[in-house]
Amino acid sequence: MVKLTASLVLARARAADIESVKKLNCWGNELTDVTIFREMPSVEVISLSVNSIATLEDFSYCPNVTELYVRKNNIQDLSEIHHLKKLTKLRVLWLADNPCATRDKYRMTVLKMLPNLQKLDNISVQPDEVNQAIEEGEDLPLPKQNTEELPNSHESPAATSSSSTTTAATASESLPQPDTAKRDHKAAGDSAIELSLEETNKIREKLGLKLLPVDKFSPVKTRHHTSKHRNANILSAVLSLVKELDYASLEEVVTTCKKRQEEF
Repeated sequence: MVKLTASLVLARARAADIESVKKLNCWGNELTDVTIFREMPSVEVISLSVNSIATLEDFSYCPNVTELYVRKNNIQDLSEIHHLKKLTKLRVLWLADNPCATRDKYRMTVLKMLPNLQKLDNISVQPDEVNQAIEEGEDLPLPKQNTEELPNSHESPAATSSSSTTTAATASESLPQPDTAKRDHKAAGDSAIELSLEETNKIREKLGLKLLPVDKFSPVKTRHHTSKHRNANILSAVLSLVKELDYASLEEVVTTCKKRQEEF
């Protein structure tokens, strides 16, 4: 596996940080992993032809992309086009010479899925061609590796995960649930202690939640009091706050947790 790294991106783009990169050309580098694009919301032109990329999912995190060149890669399933549907600024796509481009009604199907394209495979798209595509193009199922829900490129945070391909809804199910945490605390009995208002508000502030006023503060109980188990105290507070987060916030929490795990 050949991974596109932040250092390579910065070297090629001659930029100070990956978040500000607008154009990137990594033609012919045998790349297989381009998850770094999940951290590049400003990129507008992507040139990755002649590599070994197998999915278009990572580009769904680039809401400003206007031109995408992925000719001669390893994209087998044309359903990967679903990952590009929410890229409203995309005008140029070069997907030819991928295995998926050999199927019947390939051009009509791509144009039906992406009617805003102005050029497909270096051939200009005519208005009447789009109308024809709407009638003759095929309806594609969701990609096999992700049949529940595709990521929303406009709602994804700028620094999203560089490794997760699971939907946020599925990933959030892997988080310990508040009800389970409550049962654990109750079973702890007399050994439980309480987090102070200051400690609780520090955690809420990090999660982007509104701070609790003194009159509405309800202490969060934890199982350990010694500094050795400080992590348990924090975990308990976090679990009690998870239920207050919306979908997008949960997605960011899961992403941050995965990054933190990778650091260990």
